[in-house]
This record gives sequence, structure tokens and C-alpha cells, in this order.
Amino acid sequence: MSSQIQDRLGVAAQMALRTEILRAQGQEIVCIGHPDRTGRIARIEVCARGNYSSVAAAGIDLCEPGDMIIHNHPSGNLSPSDADVAVSARLAGYGVGSAIVDNQVSAIYVLVEPVPPREIRPIDPDELQDILADQGAMAALLPGFRERPSQKEMLRQVARGFNESLVVVAEAGTGVGKSFAYLLPAVAWAAQNGERVVIATATITLQQQLLERDLVLVQRALGTDLKTALVKGRGNYLCHRRLDERLEEAELFDDRETIQAIREWSLTSPEGSRSDLPFHVSDEQWNRVNSEADTCCALRCSRREGCFVLRARQRAAGASLLVANHHLLFSDLAVRSAGVGWDATAILPPFSRLVLDEAHNLERSATSFFSHQTSGIALLRLGARVLRTRRGRRFGLLERVVPLGASAQGIARAEASLQRVRDEASRLNAGLLAFLGTENSWRLVEKEADRLADHLGGVLFDAQKAVLAVAEDLASIIREIPENLREEPPLIELASTIRRFEEVSALCERFAAAEIEADWILWMDRRRDSRGEPFVALCSTPLDIREVMEESLFQPHETVVLTSATLSVNGSFLFWGKRLGVPLDQGESLQGLFPSPFDYPNRVMLAVPSDAPAPESPDYGRYLTVLIPRLINASRGGALVLFTSYRQLELVYQAVAPDLEARGFSCYRQGSEDRSRLLEQFRSDLASVLFATDSFWEGVDVPGESLRLVVVCRLPFRVPTEPVQLARAEAVVEAGGNAFFELSLPQAVMRLKQGFGRLMRQADDYGAVVVADARMVRKRYGSFFWESLPPARPLVAPGEEVVEEVQSFLGAHGSAKETSSSVNPCSSVNARSPAKARGGRQPDDPLRSGDSAQPGTPIQPGDPVPLAAEQKKSLRGPEGYEKLAPQEG
Repeated sequence: MSSQIQDRLGVAAQMALRTEILRAQGQEIVCIGHPDRTGRIARIEVCARGNYSSVAAAGIDLCEPGDMIIHNHPSGNLSPSDADVAVSARLAGYGVGSAIVDNQVSAIYVLVEPVPPREIRPIDPDELQDILADQGAMAALLPGFRERPSQKEMLRQVARGFNESLVVVAEAGTGVGKSFAYLLPAVAWAAQNGERVVIATATITLQQQLLERDLVLVQRALGTDLKTALVKGRGNYLCHRRLDERLEEAELFDDRETIQAIREWSLTSPEGSRSDLPFHVSDEQWNRVNSEADTCCALRCSRREGCFVLRARQRAAGASLLVANHHLLFSDLAVRSAGVGWDATAILPPFSRLVLDEAHNLERSATSFFSHQTSGIALLRLGARVLRTRRGRRFGLLERVVPLGASAQGIARAEASLQRVRDEASRLNAGLLAFLGTENSWRLVEKEADRLADHLGGVLFDAQKAVLAVAEDLASIIREIPENLREEPPLIELASTIRRFEEVSALCERFAAAEIEADWILWMDRRRDSRGEPFVALCSTPLDIREVMEESLFQPHETVVLTSATLSVNGSFLFWGKRLGVPLDQGESLQGLFPSPFDYPNRVMLAVPSDAPAPESPDYGRYLTVLIPRLINASRGGALVLFTSYRQLELVYQAVAPDLEARGFSCYRQGSEDRSRLLEQFRSDLASVLFATDSFWEGVDVPGESLRLVVVCRLPFRVPTEPVQLARAEAVVEAGGNAFFELSLPQAVMRLKQGFGRLMRQADDYGAVVVADARMVRKRYGSFFWESLPPARPLVAPGEEVVEEVQSFLGAHGSAKETSSSVNPCSSVNARSPAKARGGRQPDDPLRSGDSAQPGTPIQPGDPVPLAAEQKKSLRGPEGYEKLAPQEG
């Protein structure tokens, strides 16, 4: 339709368009017109220039709903061509308008009207802050709730991020209550503007807390009733069709009872989620019956009615607030980046605003998601999906495609190819194990390329050739079957299995070529299968994830909130933000440090034994076996002992656990039981000790008397020889940086902050954190650790004095708490003795100076832990060293 130019374009836009046409010498150009609040084009952005008769339809992907693509016709005839109409129709699907003007910009013909910009209603941070006041709605809903200035300031920053469409970076110390600080603006925004908000976390525990508790309270406080949904990866859901197939085979396997139990549960389960199972199912058993994208037949599935995944997606599609995990979010972003787009449903329904909690894990989560890996074991499992035999019976995809018309010759060829794959998979695993020797990992670097080619080139090439052959033979079977049957479930699964084989082949080819890839790290990793048998995985990991994060996370979304208790190093977000591609420049993001309201100086002691040997010293392990029992005795249990390696954990545990158990302390060890069961036992046993590593540095929430002491056995520097760590460190150096100060040190600081944060979980908690690594005071970089941690009461002294001070500090707070609890019967903390709390004998009194036991004397229950003379000496350290202040390290 024709219209007056002034009704469509502002004066500045008209002038800019005329200027650009003149610059193109009157030839065709394509521009994006950006509207003002009235809908009139206020700003012009040139996308492409052509000739007098045509121009490339560029810039479409840069448009947003409400924009208008404008191009000129040099002839002055504004009638649209067929190509103009086709492009306009495509634009209309995105809410983008299109128009043609003459070279003088005096006339305009509008082919498609743009979708008018939706009116945005800003949320009021003052009203939201009132909810968190002492007399506010949250205090009325939540007994014991107290106003926290840091929480209100964080809420204000998040609200501004929603109102102004910015990236928000917020470090919220333990006790700030960051969940309410971001949920109140998120829910208010979704309610006022009808926009979906996604909240992604790293742990299932926090997801469930948000959905079942925090979101309920926030909606009650706001008076809203928005639909919410917990979104999980499809692997968490049972697949009815795969369960039926497994039931057919169950009588031939040892897990028949388990499969039958899963079937009985599925008949009444409303969601079909693994987390709802009332009994334990191993990963191996669950992976045989869960839903997989590769095996999903969608509309063709005979069990589509009642599909748990479909139900979950329907719930998500109708929800305004989605709670997901980081991995699922990255899966969704990857699908959108690959071509689905940002306004369509991918794995998640469309959204433009999201909150990422536990954001300190983002680099690790993204690296894991965008990495690729395979192994001989993976090849054998893939082959078993195609064909497996048991007691003379045959199962798998080959058997299921026979009724569809697969020829006997085709089946025979594929079966022979499968056998070659099995042979090559076993040969590949043996070759990789031999190549690694005693090493646990290996990275392809220039000097190693020839060795890889000489020792494994033939093995990798043969594996690749065998995998490609079976993929081709399986594809031939599909081609044999009539086209009208190719959408049948077995063929859909077979096609996805072929793609998996092709991916394995591609990765084998990359290793066989032994060529260094600038943007990828090629490496090997020794692992063990479910039976404990060793195997080697071939891995490919991106060197840098900044570009993919910028393109898929920060650029397409209106608001991105990133929060955690540990994002900064020495008060700066630069390290973490730079590695993730977070736009930290002023004007692009809001950044805030919101300190914990907890009384760290009076309730937490941070101690460093100044006489601890260097961690690489052969004396360090012995030192720990002396120090740790004394500290545990001083704290009367309630101790979490954190290690950086499982090997050291095992050595120390074996050395100290028997004596500690004899003295009445229950000792738990990571790996001995399921993680959640271990934590539950630790919480309920006030005189217990938990020895842990890896994942227990974070996500452990044990408030109250159950945790009074955290021992960090060494500063958590990542192993410098880990392939991915080493490659990224080398990249820093090549760029002119310092790998230690720009990578290793910041990573260790953030990790220590996580470990430190296990202690203080609520305002009346107290305790001691002992870092048994004197590098905190001996090395100049130690100040980074001190200054990045909360302001606890510092102590730098010989180990023997640390033990005495910890005993005194905990004893004073324990007495005060017991008195407080006896006066206030409604106190949430039970001040019973550890022994009474667990129905057992109370451990002996904390160790006093002057051990009476002699070396070699058996330890009896009730005896203090003895120290030999040389061990006592090792705990004292050099004279005067205990006076060294942290900043002097």
C-alpha cells in the first residue's frame, strides 16, 4: 500500500536514506529501519548495496519484530517484483515489515506492515523491595525472615536489568538470599509483560528448592498465579516404547525384577521422572529404558499417547516461568543457533529473558556440552543397539527392520560389518591403553604428533574404516525399504544410529590425521567402566568458549542475569567474565558485589598452620594424618575434610579413620555410598566426619551443629598437566598473558571460596575453616585468597596452636549456643550432646596438651590421639613464623 513518506519515516531517517542512495550512485540498497516508540522509522542501518536492477536480500537475520526492511527502486516504479514479494513474506513471519522507496525518498510503498512494538511495562523496584522489608509480605509468609540490605540492593539491580534489557552480574554472599532477589523481579516481569522467563541452575537440589519453595512464596507475596514448570532433559523420563522392548528381553537378563518394578511404577507415575522412582535403579539399567532423542519416533510412536516427555513439553509450553539446568539450556541454545531461531520452540519454548544461578559453573558446563568424545566401549554399546544376542536369541534394530522388508543379504552384510566394528573397537581400546601406558591423560601437541601416527595411526584408521563401512551397510538397508515405510520407528532409530557411527568416524579421523587444530583440544582420558575395567576415551574440547557464549547467550537475549556466591577474585569479575565473554563494559552490563550479612569476624575463624610442609613434600601426607585427627578431636566432630585428589583422600582416610572410629567419631568417605545418602548421614550424626573431594566443594548445605569445622587439605589449584587446563594456559601465554595469574590462581581462589562457603549456612552458625596449606602465608599470591574470602577471624600459627585455638573458639561458641538454646525452647538448634543426638557414646573431651600415651601404645577408647616427638616438632614450625601476617606472605 502507498502512503505518505512523512507518516512512515522521520525527518532524520529520510535524510539518512537519501544520503545512502547518493553514496551508492543511485543504485539499489537495502536498509533496516528501526522505529521509535510511535512506530515511525527513526534510524536507518545499511545492510547491502547492489546495482541498478537488483540487490542481495541481506540483513534479514539482523532484524527484530517492529523493524522494517527498506530498499529503493532506481526506476521510480514502486511495484514489487516476485522476489520482493517472496522476501516480504519471509519477513512477515518474524514480525518485520518491508517497503520500497524511490531514489528521492519522496514516495513509499509498504508491502508488509511491521508488528507494532509491544508496550513494555517496567517493574517498580521500590514496590518489590518493600516485600523484603521487616514488615513486608515475605516476613508475614516466612517466620524468622529478616530484612537484609544486600538482598534489597541486589533486587534493585536485577529489576533494572529487566527494565533496561541489560546483562546483570551479581555476586551474592552466603545469606544474602539471592533467590528472592532475582525471583521477585523475574516473576513481576513475567506477570506484567506476559513474557516467559527461564531460570537455569547447575544442581537438581536448587531447581527443586526454587520450584517447590521459593517460587511458591514469591508468587504468594506478589499475589500472582503464574504457571511454573521444572524442565528436565529427556533422558530423565521413561520411554514406554523402550520399556516394552526391554520387557521382551528381561527374562534373558539379570535385571528382570527391576524392569518389572519400573513397569509397575510407570502405570501410576504422573511424570515418569527418574527422580520420582521409589527404589534405586542403576545408570546402566535406566539408560536402557529412558527417552532418547535418537530413538524418539515422535508422531509415529505407538505409545505417543501418555508419553512422559510430551506431557513435560506441554507443561513447559504453557508455563510463564521455567526452571531448567545449565546443560539443558545449552542444548536449547545450540539448536536455536543451528537454525531453529529464537522465536520458535526448540528444546524449550521461546524466551528472551533468563536468570543463570550458580553461574560460577558456566565455563565448565559449556565446555562439557560443546565437547565430543568416543571410545571403544562406546562403539561396542552402539553396535549392541544394532544387534545383540543372548542365549541364542537375537535383539536389536536389525531384527526389527526385517519385517519392514530388509533383505537377508543386506542383514548379513551389516552383521559382518558389525563384527568388524567389534573387533576394531577392542583393538582400539587395547592400543589406546598401551599408548597411554601409566599416564592418565594425554594431549595431542606438535611434538607428539609423529608418535601418535606411528603407534596408533593404523589402529585409528582401521577403526574409522570399519565404522564407515557399517554405516554404509546400514544405510543400504534403509534404501532397500519402500519409501512409504521409512518413517517407521525402527528405521528412524536406525538412521540416528548411522549418524552416531558417522560422528565416531569423524572423531577417529581427527586423531588419525594427528594434526593440531587451532580452536580445539584433542586429548585422551583413562577411565573405568561400570565393571571397573579400564578404557580410554578420545576427547575433543573447544579451546575457547567466548564466541559461542556471545552468539548464543548474550546477544540474542534481552536480559541475562548471572549470579553466584563466587564470581569475583579480589573484588573483580574480570577473570570469570573474560573467559565467558560476558560484556563487562560500562553501559552493556550492571555489576554488583553484595556482601553476606553474616557476622564472619565473630562467628568464623580462618586458620592456616604456618608449619605445614609444602604440599609436594613427602612429609605433607604424614602432617595431615597428625593434624586432622587433632582438629576433629578439638571440634568434637561435625567436620568436613576437603581434598583436591581422591588418592590423597584414600591415604589419609585409611590412616586416621580407624582411630577416629575407636574414639566414637563416625567417619564417612566420598564414594562409599550415594552422595545424597552420605550427606543425610552426616547431617544426622553430630559427631561425624565426612572425607570428600571434587563435587563436595560446593552444593553441600549442612546448617547448624552438624558442621562446625571445614578442613581444606591444600589450596585447590587444578592439576597443571590436565590436557584442557594446560592447553588453555598455553593459549594465555601465547596471547602475552601470565597463565598462573590469569588462569590457575583465579580458578583456585573461586574454588576455595566455594569450599569456605560450606561452613556458614545460616546466621547463627559458627565454626572454623582450617586451610592446611602454608602457601596462604608463604607465597605473595596468598593475599588473593585472604582478600577474596569473607572477613573471618584470621589465625596464622603453628599447627599445635591452631588446634588449641580452634578448640577454644568452638568451645566458647558452643557454650553460648547451648545457653541460648536452654533459655529459648523454640530455638531451631538442638543443643544436645553429639552422643545423645545420635544415640551413641559421646566422644572424649578435646585433646589437651601433654599427651600421655607413648609411641607404640595401643589407642583405647577414651584416650587422646597420641603424637610422637618428631610429629609434635613438625607441628611447631620455625620459631617466630607464626607471627607472620597474611599480607606479608
